[in-house]
Amino acid sequence: MRRRPAAHTNPVFVLVGGKPVRASRASAEWCLNAVNQCWTQKAPRIAPSELAEARKAYDHARDIYRQLIRESER
Repeated sequence: MRRRPAAHTNPVFVLVGGKPVRASRASAEWCLNAVNQCWTQKAPRIAPSELAEARKAYDHARDIYRQLIRESER
């Protein structure tokens, strides 16, 4: 759930009619853009020894949002 303009809750996963509920494409794209923006701000401050693991986590988040975008209807 997202409360505009920018507050977020932890994810809640719901099935309706046996299918996962998906946010709008615009919402998933907004989240992907937010992850990318967060990375540009935080990456330069991450310790070199932790950078590879951090990149892996951000890439995972990007993959999830790209999947949600592909699954969204609008």
